[in-house]
Amino acid sequence: MLDKETKRQIYTNILKQSPPGEFNAVFDDLRTMNNDMALLDEQCETTLVEYNHENFLPVTHAELQNSLVTKFNLISNDHYIEPKSNKIFVYDHIQRSVKDVLPNTHAVDSELEEWRAALQKHLDFYVYEHYQKNGVGCVFIYEGNAVICIGSHKYQRRNCYNGRWCSQWVISPFSTKRTTHAVNGRINVLTHYYEDGNVQMSSSKNFTLNVAYPTDMDSAAKEIMKQITEGESSYLVNMQEKFSTFSDQTFKALRRPLPVTRTKMDWSKVHSYRIGKDMTNSPQY
Repeated sequence: MLDKETKRQIYTNILKQSPPGEFNAVFDDLRTMNNDMALLDEQCETTLVEYNHENFLPVTHAELQNSLVTKFNLISNDHYIEPKSNKIFVYDHIQRSVKDVLPNTHAVDSELEEWRAALQKHLDFYVYEHYQKNGVGCVFIYEGNAVICIGSHKYQRRNCYNGRWCSQWVISPFSTKRTTHAVNGRINVLTHYYEDGNVQMSSSKNFTLNVAYPTDMDSAAKEIMKQITEGESSYLVNMQEKFSTFSDQTFKALRRPLPVTRTKMDWSKVHSYRIGKDMTNSPQY
């Protein structure tokens, strides 16, 4: 019999692999498969917070600019900062809704905030042009650096597919002392298609961009976004090329070839085939 710690690990691993927009469905399936509901409910709440952080869950509220739930803007417990509005929102992970909006009383480094705002300005242009209605881009201050987070989610339950794109870029504070600055990024994409089947695609890549900062802050932010745009666009083109290969070669190789008659078996008429007669007339032992 499994001990509680092992069960916790199993629950966590399964729940964190939930496809985009399907955490509740996976949780409901787990409930029907085990008899320790209290432990599952307890572990679910902790895992859901991690899941939402990793998936850059989008947040909308009348008193806020569009934002994301991530570890980079977490202040304490369920309190998150929304820097564009300079407010703090309290987020209910179970209900996936904002419970309260508060003024931000935390001290803000003026130079870091100016750098963050410059990056946000050019990020907004990029997200508007490339992600359209499904994308949210935010710049947060985290551990002394600026972190760009982009989350794009699309749920098409009627068409049996869901997907999400998450990218993050860690940028050091603005400075003209060094000729180049490293911008470290990571892109993670996950899609799930489940009409007459169950296919998931997961893809991720780490980046290191070496950016030469111009001497003024706005131009430096613009140059960073230019290189991020090129990096993400190149990654997307590469993914599309792989999709084409999968469709033309890999998936075709997985298909079951037709029998020598070049026709499919109609199982409703199997009794009329010779194999059906042979099975009917087979000797009894």
